[in-house]
Amino acid sequence: MIAPARFAYVQARVQARYAELPAEDDWQRLAGARTLGAFLEEAREGALRGWVKGFSALSDAHDLDRGLRALWLEGVEDLVPWLPRTWRPAFDWLRWLPLLALLAHAARRQSLPTWVARDSQLHPLLGPDGVLSPPALISAGGEALLVPPDDLGGAWLGEWRRRWPASDRCVLVNLERLVALVQRHAGAFVQGGAEAAWPLRRELRERMRLDFHRLPLQPAAILAFLALVALDLERLRAALMQRALFGTQEAV
Repeated sequence: MIAPARFAYVQARVQARYAELPAEDDWQRLAGARTLGAFLEEAREGALRGWVKGFSALSDAHDLDRGLRALWLEGVEDLVPWLPRTWRPAFDWLRWLPLLALLAHAARRQSLPTWVARDSQLHPLLGPDGVLSPPALISAGGEALLVPPDDLGGAWLGEWRRRWPASDRCVLVNLERLVALVQRHAGAFVQGGAEAAWPLRRELRERMRLDFHRLPLQPAAILAFLALVALDLERLRAALMQRALFGTQEAV
């Protein structure tokens, strides 16, 4: 069952975080910055300042990737203690999402790139030989991810559902509906090609924004908020990478 008072507590704090997310005007203001340094300088004066403070004009692609994964982890870790205790394991499991592609790569290739050794999230999962260590993954709480790489997404989702506590049917239905929405869009991203990717992401963001407001005092609202954060971090990643790798502007 939901504890309404406890979800009111987390909803109020997440609502404040939601108000701090970048708006379309913020992205448009940054669109003209041609270099990484110029983009960061402009971003430090607006809604993105908290997300770009760890980067500099000298940050390379690996620095940016590590930093953005760390921002996601920081966001999850900040949010989890606010949640009702029974829901904390489920939302804590979201910390693994940005690592799934690298874990799949490691499972296929038996090794990870050397820059992984500088990543505070990934380094503890490697053995002395630089290869992914199953005991280390188990020790870090990722035992459910010890599956063939093609099954990794399904294994992650299955473990996430397993962590949902017993709840009212409407609570679980709303969560499943959001999961299905994300899965449909993920499939559309693959099929639609590059030109359709950003319009689809904008559409998904709008759906999540509406659900965040439509489902207060429910876990689905918290999930919708985190989906908004993930989409904004992805958009920031695209803007930063384009400038770091090519030194040119790209619509953000």
